[in-house]
Amino acid sequence: MKSIHDDVKFTCNQCDYKPTQKGALLTHLKSMHEGAKFPCGQCDYKATMKGSLLRHLKSIHEGVKHPCNQCDYKATQKGDLLRHLKSIHEGVKYPCNQCDYKATQKENLLTHIKSIHEGVKYPCDQCDYKATHKGYLLRHLKSIHEGVKYPCNWCDYKATQKSNLLTHIKSIHKGVKYPCDQCDYKATQKRALLKHIESVHEGVKFPCGQRDYNARRKGHLLQHVEFIHEGVKLPHKQMGKVKIKK
Repeated sequence: MKSIHDDVKFTCNQCDYKPTQKGALLTHLKSMHEGAKFPCGQCDYKATMKGSLLRHLKSIHEGVKHPCNQCDYKATQKGDLLRHLKSIHEGVKYPCNQCDYKATQKENLLTHIKSIHEGVKYPCDQCDYKATHKGYLLRHLKSIHEGVKYPCNWCDYKATQKSNLLTHIKSIHKGVKYPCDQCDYKATQKRALLKHIESVHEGVKFPCGQRDYNARRKGHLLQHVEFIHEGVKLPHKQMGKVKIKK
């Protein structure tokens, strides 16, 4: 309690990370700077924390789920279910005080403020890529520079993220779709359906603070800012999503 109310920080001596708890600092040092990993005995997954490994085992290999009592959503973690209930069914939003953006999670709002309004970036040390979130940088390093792939055992598809592989199997091989109740659109992911409803039917926009440009999706806005205003080179497959208008 002291760290929260008295704003006590524990500074990492190898980077800018400043947790509010000593245990979080020790975990950070082990996983980020000492390379400590907790490997899964059933697949190639390696966790940076023992708790993450246990959650992985329960959700992926033991099939433990936390179902929503208001829709078909099933979370792999209880915290994810609580966030789902708040954002989707209770309509809890976290508005940005600098633009019209409204996040469904507090951490998403903080990421938005850092990347869009404060210009915080996480540069790749092997190419010109700059991530707006540390997790995005780690995924970029694994998929682009380390060549980590997740192959589909039904076809030749190889995903750069495990979640993408699961989505691929559901949509392509199992035919799982999420239909929009306002038009003929059918999404392959539930979150894609929510984004569709927000942008197409509810008119939610993500405005650029430097140009007269409004993106329909947050990711498109981030790509617009990186490509148009910061000169970051994007992979060819992402070029079609960016509005090239200077």
